[in-house]
Amino acid sequence: MTNGYGKKPEFDFEKINFDLIKKYIIPIAIILGIIIIGYSSIFTVKANQEATILRFGKYMETVGPGLQFKLPFGIDKVYAGEVKRIYNEEFGYRTLRSGRESVIDSDFRGAKEVSLMLTGDRNCAEVNWVVRYKIKNLKDFLFNVRNVKATIRDVSEAVMRKIVGDRSIDEVLTIGRRDIEEVAEGEIEDILDLYGCGIAVQVVNLKGVDPPGPVKDAFDAVNKAVQLREQIINEAEGKKNKIIPFAMGKKEQVISEAEGYKIKRINEATGDTKAFLAVWGEYEKAKDVTRRRLYLETMARVIPKCEEIFIIDKDQKGILPILNLGGSKVTK
Repeated sequence: MTNGYGKKPEFDFEKINFDLIKKYIIPIAIILGIIIIGYSSIFTVKANQEATILRFGKYMETVGPGLQFKLPFGIDKVYAGEVKRIYNEEFGYRTLRSGRESVIDSDFRGAKEVSLMLTGDRNCAEVNWVVRYKIKNLKDFLFNVRNVKATIRDVSEAVMRKIVGDRSIDEVLTIGRRDIEEVAEGEIEDILDLYGCGIAVQVVNLKGVDPPGPVKDAFDAVNKAVQLREQIINEAEGKKNKIIPFAMGKKEQVISEAEGYKIKRINEATGDTKAFLAVWGEYEKAKDVTRRRLYLETMARVIPKCEEIFIIDKDQKGILPILNLGGSKVTK
């Protein structure tokens, strides 16, 4: 069969087997269409993610981890975000390599413009810090603010400059660092919530606070002196806490011993008094007998302790009795 130009037609519809098409081709096409639609309709959200679904550019919903469904052919668009990840924004430095031995760089271009601040007592300090945050509302994070990262940096720098400007250089360098971190964390969170950024500030850490280079050595010397003073005070307090309890214990011991000695002496004096009064009573009853008894009792205690005993006859007529005081033998 030829056409009017003497050529065979490109398709010979008379030879097409429509029964074969109905039986095999159409079902296969339907199955392929279903597969394509299913593949473009199913998506997976990872365990640490959430995903927002937009339909023709309008927000529909936020879905969690797992197998999820959307309309195919670009009707629905999906935007995922890691809501369990901790994000870091570093100021005045940047981490080149993290790990057990982190490597940081604080001399890159623009670092000093961020870190150099004026304190409340008109001194300068180089403040390096990091803001750690998480996504708490993926919809707000994606659609409320055009550039969330830049907003976080601008707000954090403004808040930190205000806080440092309200404090003295000593507070910034030493005793006020924890207070600065807490105040900055709260104020940054409040402002970002006001902007609807959809993030939650986890913590603000001051990584390094130093005086400017030209005066750093002088500040270090002052800090060493302060630390030495604190060390000496702590050592003195330790000695005081050690010596005072010992002295108090010794005092109590001496007082206790004195009280015991007092009671002992009182008891002894009381006993001696009672004994004397008893003897006095007997003496009053028979003075001669009592006097002789006391004399004999005293001699009984004294004579055994004597090495030599001299007995002088009271009837001797000599004016001065001769005593053998030298210990030589006396001849009679």
